[in-house]
Amino acid sequence: MSSAFKTLYSAMINSGGDLNKVQSEFKDATGKVKKIKCFVKESFPYFLVTDNHFYVPCYFTKKAVDTFKSQNAGVNITDLKSKVVEIGDWHLEMAKVDSSTCFTSYAGIEIRLIVGSFKLVQGTKEKVLLSRYPVNLYRDDEMKTLFQSYHH
Repeated sequence: MSSAFKTLYSAMINSGGDLNKVQSEFKDATGKVKKIKCFVKESFPYFLVTDNHFYVPCYFTKKAVDTFKSQNAGVNITDLKSKVVEIGDWHLEMAKVDSSTCFTSYAGIEIRLIVGSFKLVQGTKEKVLLSRYPVNLYRDDEMKTLFQSYHH
């Protein structure tokens, strides 16, 4: 089984950072971006989600946070650790960062998963256990090679 995040982030790098090329590959029949169902590995101080292979950070828009709070009274985003969430509206951004201070980057580049809407998957109020320990996507050898080839 392959990693959904590795496929998505590899496509972003291979497209030269062109979000339109990437999102066209990940749209459903109606033309909307496919939803991402993922496990919340950590919710504070970073919100990290995993596909059971690799983890990546999520960056929430104000609208996403406000909508989640209005639909889930009494549930804090920091309480979502070990829960499953479904990201409905998302896009990717490439950002230049200092990789010595940003552990979710490589070669001065971070691909950010910007979340416009998300919800807690019903039926997962209790904690879910993963079948393996996910690792940082930016520490994968294949991803490092892709970042280096993009950078040079």
